[in-house]
Amino acid sequence: MEIIAIIGLILFITILSLLSNIGTKKKYSNINRNQTITQESYQRYAKFYEHAIPADILFEKKMNIIYQAIVNEKKRDIKKIAAKANCSYDECILKIRYLKNKRQIGDLHIDHINGKLLPCTEEESKLLTKYKPFLYYNHLTISEMASRLPGASIANLEKYKEQVFNELKMLYDKDLINGVKLNEVDKEILYYTVEKRKKEKDFISMRCGNCGAINDVNRGGKTRCEYCNTIMEDNTIE
Repeated sequence: MEIIAIIGLILFITILSLLSNIGTKKKYSNINRNQTITQESYQRYAKFYEHAIPADILFEKKMNIIYQAIVNEKKRDIKKIAAKANCSYDECILKIRYLKNKRQIGDLHIDHINGKLLPCTEEESKLLTKYKPFLYYNHLTISEMASRLPGASIANLEKYKEQVFNELKMLYDKDLINGVKLNEVDKEILYYTVEKRKKEKDFISMRCGNCGAINDVNRGGKTRCEYCNTIMEDNTIE
């Protein structure tokens, strides 16, 4: 009877282990099934924020670990997430921002001072609800956003533009809005997708043959890789 009990216990543990592994694979597949999560897409996103990123054979693994840690394990300590994914602190933050931009993780405030991911405050949630349609669906300018706010008129438009910019900057500084850059001098907003379309007319994106970083090259022209300084040339125009 004791042998039967031991065999039964072993089978039970084995089944639990298999079910656990299946569950883990399913959690990882949540991100892998989304074909927009690619290394090239990540490199383009990083380049928009002026980061030249070389190719990384561990890219998918790191992304899966970071996604798993935040979404399924509810980890909020960025240093611990970075250590688990075997990447630097800055690299981890950039990958978190990329996942946020791809709508893979929720509206979490990146606290750079304390290295934590924090839930939105009530005020931040209200501002996100207010500006998301302007930012992600219509790609409006600061002036266009201001003109659509209740009470805005030609007479007070400058006042509303200042309000819009200040509120967006607060969200931007906390990494609560993504795929945009704010120009504090001209009080303008740049959109990743819009700028990407503009560049595609005059430039071709090429992967460096030496380090794998994505670079923009004038069609028919040459440039040096921003990461390793290797000369790159577009030969598609005859």
